[in-house]
Formats: sequence, C-alpha cells, structure tokens
Amino acid sequence: MRWLSCSAFTLALALAPLAAAQDYEAMASRMEQSMADAQAAAQRPGDEALGCDQLETEMVTTMQDPQVQAVLAEQGAQSQEQMARMREAQGRVRAQIATSMFMGIASSFIPGLGYAQMAQQQAQAAQMQQQQQAHMGEMMQMAERMQTIMPQMMRGQRVHELAQAKQCAFVQAQQQ
Repeated sequence: MRWLSCSAFTLALALAPLAAAQDYEAMASRMEQSMADAQAAAQRPGDEALGCDQLETEMVTTMQDPQVQAVLAEQGAQSQEQMARMREAQGRVRAQIATSMFMGIASSFIPGLGYAQMAQQQAQAAQMQQQQQAHMGEMMQMAERMQTIMPQMMRGQRVHELAQAKQCAFVQAQQQ
C-alpha cells in the first residue's frame, strides 16, 4: 500500500509540469513573434540620418512612454514581492531541515515514525510543486506584460544601437 501511494504521488508530480510546460512553450512562441514584429517595426526610414540630439530625444520619449513606465513599475513591485517571499521561504526551509533531521533520527528508534516522515516529505513535495506552479504563473504574467511594451523596447534598442555607432555622448556616459 505504501508503494502504491508513493507511486501515485510521484506520477502526479511528474505529470503536472507537462501542462505548465505547454503553456510556457505557447507563451514563449508568442513572445518570439512579438519580438520579431517589434524589431521589424523599430526600423524607421531616416533613422541613420538622425543626429545625437535627435536620437537622445527619441530614446527619452520612448522610455518615458506611460505604458512603459507602468509596466516597469509593475515588474519592480512584483520583483520586490518575490524577494520578500524568498526571504520567508529561507526561514521555512531551515525549520523543515531541522524537523526532517529529527524525524530521520527518531524513526530509527520509534517504530512507525518512518511513515510520518514519508507523509511529511510528500506534503513538502506537494507544497513545492504548488509554489513552482505559482512562480511559473508569475513569470508568465511578467512576460505577458513585457510583450505589451515590446515595440517600445525594440525601438529603444534600435535607437541605442544607432547612438552607439555614432558615439553619442549620452550613450558614452551610460557606459562609464
């Protein structure tokens, strides 16, 4: 019976990431297409004739776009939340390690305690699986948000490359 429950649990853990992987692949494909479209649109006739002042103005205008600023603010806030959750998780991991070590030692002296340890490990694995799925969802949300500003990001990259080629002062100052 113990073998059957472990096998069923292992199978569930193995199959869950397949659905998430398919979602991720679809999102990655959309992101690639969005990036390709944005790169094509980033090239405008007359770009090469722009002077450094015009390139700097174009860069500032592109990066100060309200949509870009909103997405960057959301990304920053979400990153801060993730950092806070990571710090919390570190404390829980330390406690779980100590409990697991105690249960491992105690199970060698107390008959049946090994089952409790196995149940605890299964619960921890299930919790880790849920956290992994939540993180994947967050990553996909971040990618979707970035996709909305892909045209501005690719335009910014194009302007930056042109300014670099012309050795514009505003680009040189950023590199120092």
